[in-house]
Amino acid sequence: MTDQEKIDAAAEAALKQKSIELLYDYTKFHIGVYLTVAGAYLTAAFATVNNSPVLPLNLYFLGPAVFFTMVAGFAGGVIVSSLTQWQGGGSKEFLCSDIGPWDFKRLRGKAIYWTYVEHTAFWSGLSAAAISFFPESWWECIGFTALLGGYRG
Repeated sequence: MTDQEKIDAAAEAALKQKSIELLYDYTKFHIGVYLTVAGAYLTAAFATVNNSPVLPLNLYFLGPAVFFTMVAGFAGGVIVSSLTQWQGGGSKEFLCSDIGPWDFKRLRGKAIYWTYVEHTAFWSGLSAAAISFFPESWWECIGFTALLGGYRG
């Protein structure tokens, strides 16, 4: 192996390691966002002044908002914890590998699919959280009167 080939191989290994570090930091950042968004949402949802809610809240959307945010955090945790054990190359190889929690066969899948679960769950939770603050009059206006029973009194 020539000196140039050794330099190229070392550079490629360094790039793969850096890509794993970036993916780790990116996913770790997302988990922090999920925790912050969930905390801010619950704080805003239950904020009161003189025992009166500050914002309208449709409780029908509260559960899905929190649930989907938890799923996003769980998927992010699976990715981050798998990254800490990864020794097979860069992020491209990692995203093609099978990962899952506790080596539970039914939950194992390609890492790229876990990123899909993470992102889809987060945006679903964020959407449910935003919708939960729509005022009652909005639901009446568009004809979804069945959702009116979800408002706290």
